[in-house]
Amino acid sequence: MSKSHGRKSRARNTSRSRGAAYAAANAGTLHQHDSGPSNKDLQPGNPGGWGVDTAPDMRTASALIGACLDRCASCQQSLAAKLLTEDPIVLAVTAGSVYSLLAADEQDAGSLASNAGQVFFRALKSSPPGDGRSMVRCVELLSREERSALLEDALDLWAFFGHKHPGLMRGRTTGQRSASPFTFTAPGSDPEDAEPGTVLDLLGLAHPARYGVQADMTLTAFGRVASVALVPDPESPEAGYDDLHERLAWEPYIAEGLPEEDPAWVLKVHETHGTLLGIVRLLDATFLPDNPREWRPDTYDVILWSASEPNPVSTAWLETARERGSALLYGPLALAPAVPHAPSRLLAVHARCVFTDRL
Repeated sequence: MSKSHGRKSRARNTSRSRGAAYAAANAGTLHQHDSGPSNKDLQPGNPGGWGVDTAPDMRTASALIGACLDRCASCQQSLAAKLLTEDPIVLAVTAGSVYSLLAADEQDAGSLASNAGQVFFRALKSSPPGDGRSMVRCVELLSREERSALLEDALDLWAFFGHKHPGLMRGRTTGQRSASPFTFTAPGSDPEDAEPGTVLDLLGLAHPARYGVQADMTLTAFGRVASVALVPDPESPEAGYDDLHERLAWEPYIAEGLPEEDPAWVLKVHETHGTLLGIVRLLDATFLPDNPREWRPDTYDVILWSASEPNPVSTAWLETARERGSALLYGPLALAPAVPHAPSRLLAVHARCVFTDRL
C-alpha cells in the first residue's frame, strides 16, 4: 500500500468513526471538517417521527456544516453537490434542525429566504414537535434547483447560529417542551428563568478583540475620503496588528492609496443622527458551485465594533461618506503622542457605508 493510499484509508476510517465525512481538494489534500454537529447530533432521536425505521446517515451533512463554519469553499461545493443526491430525508433533517431555531424567534423565514425556504419553513411550523414527515414530503416535492436553494438557506442559518456557538452544535438540549430545543434569552436575563433548552447568546458574534474608533479624513490619490481608525483597547490583549491581519485579513496600509472596496465589510451610520453604529463583516453566502460571490446584507459573520453610546462625526465626514458611499477603515492606531504611526504597521480595508437606524 502506498503512503498516499494509506493516508487516505486512515482518514476515511477516522472520518467514519467520528461521524464527520471528509472531502479531497487542493491536489489531494484531505480536509477534515468537524466544527459542526456530528452525525449523531444531527440524527433524529425518534426516526419513526420522520417516517423511517432507522436514523438517516447524516455524515455528509455534518461535514458540509463543518466546512461552512470553517469557510472552506472547495469542500462546501463538493459536499453540497453530494448531499443533494442523497435521500430527501437528509436535506429535510439538515434544514429542519436549524430552521427550528428560526421558528423559535421568528414568524416567517425572512425576506431573504428563497421560495423553497419559505415553503419548508411553513411545513416545519405546522408540524407537531418530533414529527418531520411533512418536511420530508416537502423536500420530495421540490425540484433539484429548489432543493439547492433550500440547502443554501439552511447553510446560511447554520453559519449564523453556529459559527460563534460551538456548544450549540453538540446536542446540549435539556427538554422537548417546544418545537425547538433551543431557548433564546436577552442579554442580562437569567437562564434559570428560561424554558428548558440550550441558551443561545447572540452577543457571541462580537469580535474577541476590543477596539475604540476615531473618525477622521484621509488624503488619498483619489481625494479626501472619510475614514475610521481602530484604536486597540489597552485591556484587550487580543487587539492589535496580528488580530487585524491574521483573523480579519486586512491588507497593509499604503500611504495615499485607496484599496478596492471590499463588499464584506460595512460601516453602519445612523441615518438620522449621523452617529457611528458599528463595523461588521457580512456572512459569505456562496456555498454551491457556479454561484457568484454573494453577501447577505443583514447577516453578520463578525461584529468588529459596536457603539455603546452615541459616537458623532463631523458634518464634513458625513457629507464625504454619503457622497462616496464608503469609508477607509485602518489601524491599529496608538493614540499616545509619543508613539509614531508607521505606515508599515498599519492595516486597512475599504468598507461600504450603510446609513440606517440600527446595527
